[in-house]
Amino acid sequence: MTMKSLLVQFKMFFIFIADILVAFGALFLMILLRYGSNNFNLESKAHIIPFSIIISLFILTFYIFNLYSFRFNKNITEFTSSFAKSLVISFSISVLIFYILGDFFKLTPKTNLIIFTGIFGIIDFYLRILIKRYFTHKRIDRKIIIISTEGGGLVEELNHNQNIGYEIIKETGDFNPNEIVDLNPDVVVINENKEIEFNKIYALIKKSISVYTINNFYEEIFQKVPTEKLEKGEVVDYISKSKTIFNFAKRILDIFLSFILIIVLSPVFIITAILIKITSRGPILFRHARISLNDTEFTIYKFRSMYTDAEANGAVWTKDNKKDPRITPIGRFIRETHLDEIPQLINILKGDISFVGPRPERPEFINNLKQDILYYDLRHAVKGGLTGWAQVNYKYGSSVEDAREKLKYDFYYIKNRNIFFDILIILKTLAKIFTY
Repeated sequence: MTMKSLLVQFKMFFIFIADILVAFGALFLMILLRYGSNNFNLESKAHIIPFSIIISLFILTFYIFNLYSFRFNKNITEFTSSFAKSLVISFSISVLIFYILGDFFKLTPKTNLIIFTGIFGIIDFYLRILIKRYFTHKRIDRKIIIISTEGGGLVEELNHNQNIGYEIIKETGDFNPNEIVDLNPDVVVINENKEIEFNKIYALIKKSISVYTINNFYEEIFQKVPTEKLEKGEVVDYISKSKTIFNFAKRILDIFLSFILIIVLSPVFIITAILIKITSRGPILFRHARISLNDTEFTIYKFRSMYTDAEANGAVWTKDNKKDPRITPIGRFIRETHLDEIPQLINILKGDISFVGPRPERPEFINNLKQDILYYDLRHAVKGGLTGWAQVNYKYGSSVEDAREKLKYDFYYIKNRNIFFDILIILKTLAKIFTY
């Protein structure tokens, strides 16, 4: 395998390794600058364990802020924003770690941490830009051939996400192994409904060409399910899987976290309630009917952010916060900061929803969405959530098309749900709040 093909296949892994090398390089450079060559070995031994933990934290934060995904940070502005915020958050948590565990580490390196973060941030930022420019200049993309007459959705996704690292070199409805081998692709994607002899597929695999079905490739790359191409049997199969242990652990986690957060955030509850009361007429809490697990209806609680007559003419899709005249001035602030969602901790404690799951929708909208979107009501096969995989990957929904796109992410969550996935979604939700 050539160096170029290695870069094509593992470019995010190379960036991950580059981050680690830069981080430890920054650590040793900081030690050299601070203590000189005479004390370098002694100070390196003192700093290596605590700073290895700090470097792991930096890498984890980068992952949470999508700095290891080509689906995000598609331009320099988005990348700079994500990089800067992840750096600030990593540094802040590192300060807290040393404040709590300083005696254990026998080290409280305030100045060292600042120098390390500065060196690492500057070098890694410009190195990542150079790597991105190199990939763009050399056109280091994985070559892909799509064998399907129904690959329009996949083709559209790949064309829309050119930064993801795939170049379509051929679309065809005919499977010709010899022609495919001559084109030397990295990946071949076939329609799973198309009957292709296995020996033809195996002929490609023997040439080190990866072969995927459209659905599997779509899920692996975009981390969502192409609902328009799903068969009913497949949907029933993963919706009906028993998750007894997971559901029990999830409920324990929901009760524990919601109870703790209600206590910790009680001052925020009080201050927000007072601000709402003195700035507009009406109740402090806003109550809505929502649909969750097994189509059960419940009342969701939110801090009121709209005027009391906002829906006098009936329910409508939520608009852009900055342009929606129904939102009060203080309501605009609590929406931007997501403070309006805090009362839903009560819903989580009661068991109406979980911390993570498909976002529960209003009954007025669901009746129409069921008619317009295939399999829409099956998102209620799991309990709704305060946040979800759709929320951390897609914009705020305000149309049927948005609901259709978010359903793809909801199905991906339903199919792959586990406790570690839930924790990842919670961490990514916190990261997304910081990016606003």
